[in-house]
Amino acid sequence: MASGQSAFMTRSALADAAERTLDLQYYSVGDDLTTDLLLLGILGAAERGVRVRILLDDISPLARDFGRRASAAHPGIHVRLFNPFKVAGTSSLLRLGEFIFDSERLNRRMHNKLWMTDNAVAIVGSRNLGDEYFSANSNVNFYDIDVLAAGPIVAELSRAFDNYWNSPAAVPVQAFGDTPDAAETEFVRRALQARSASCGDAPPCAWRDQGSWREALGADNVTLTWAPALLRYDQPDQDKATLTSGIAHGAIDDEPGGARTQNELLIVSPYFVPSPTGRRHLAQMRERGVRIAVLTNSLASTDSASAHAGYARHRAELLREGIVLHELRPESRLRHRRSHRWGHASPSSLHAKVMVQDRARVIVGSMNQDPRSRLHNTEAWLVIESSTLAAELAAVFEEGTEPRHAYKVEQRLQEGIDALRWTTEDDGETLTYDVEPLTGPWLRLWRNLLGVLIPESICCDSELVLA
Repeated sequence: MASGQSAFMTRSALADAAERTLDLQYYSVGDDLTTDLLLLGILGAAERGVRVRILLDDISPLARDFGRRASAAHPGIHVRLFNPFKVAGTSSLLRLGEFIFDSERLNRRMHNKLWMTDNAVAIVGSRNLGDEYFSANSNVNFYDIDVLAAGPIVAELSRAFDNYWNSPAAVPVQAFGDTPDAAETEFVRRALQARSASCGDAPPCAWRDQGSWREALGADNVTLTWAPALLRYDQPDQDKATLTSGIAHGAIDDEPGGARTQNELLIVSPYFVPSPTGRRHLAQMRERGVRIAVLTNSLASTDSASAHAGYARHRAELLREGIVLHELRPESRLRHRRSHRWGHASPSSLHAKVMVQDRARVIVGSMNQDPRSRLHNTEAWLVIESSTLAAELAAVFEEGTEPRHAYKVEQRLQEGIDALRWTTEDDGETLTYDVEPLTGPWLRLWRNLLGVLIPESICCDSELVLA
């Protein structure tokens, strides 16, 4: 699912279709229209007797607020917070103070994203819950990729969810406030109904009222690609210092007894900061003739200047080693032949996490290629052996890296030293830049300052900011 509309409609339809269980696991939850509409669907499932469990990371006060509203809406909706802050409120200032004094514990966050209905169908990928993840934010939207999964892999996802739900780090939201009373329940329900009734012609409301996707799911008319799949995930209480994950440790390539990239590796990651081990690994792949191409955010499109600082530090070296770098443009004004999010004419930021190996294997999940995912966050991803899905995602990569959508970064010589050049295209005209495109000197200075002040080992997810 590459479009925000299909991602939202599928979640909505799976909430409506739930008969026995509904399990959700998310890093970030918004306070906006799509989130309220999905919560209404979750409430409807609970009223039908469906057991609902929602596990949220506690990094953002919005997640705690959502958890409180969800548990207040119905006693059958059970909410737990992963590795919660001890402060009972949602004050960012108090949270920042606690983070400073307990950073070793609180720096470990649950970054997983999972929506699972009846232990039969699941959505895995890079999307959190919020307007910007579903193409419904008028200011900025994320490019994301989800996979709709059915079959035996869902049993594995269910076991993984249970591991997190039963972890000592998962604390019931009621531990941070009084038990909701009847008045709060009524208030929450009325607010949700009012939001739904007053949303008018907003896109998510129009999508919700379209029955075609919901009917297709109910009639088993959704075409699935059947293929062997493997779930990889971090244990909730595991020390990641010795864990194998990401390019640096070989999960993408050269697994013991597993696959070895022969010809090509395509990487989509919003934050691309490989470790020294990872860079050596990529260099070794290049030495044996593997083509490596990366799509990541430009400075103008990124939502994390600290992440970009880590990436920018290694760009020249990556280019010298023959790795092809593409950086997403922050907006596209053209209409395109494919009906996915590359064609949206709005400010945008890359958020998808995808790898395509030899056009035969795909990796889709929550894991960025950066130090935070590698060392601190818990992550989950699927490894799928499918030339069909690989071809589809390779096509998305190829269109996303076209000059009208992305800058190609190359080296140039300037007064005898290495420098960079960005090449793109507007209305058929080739444009080149010798400084970061669509950025001002203050943004570049801020990025460089963050690169000096913030250790690379603790960057890069912007959502870690306590705001």
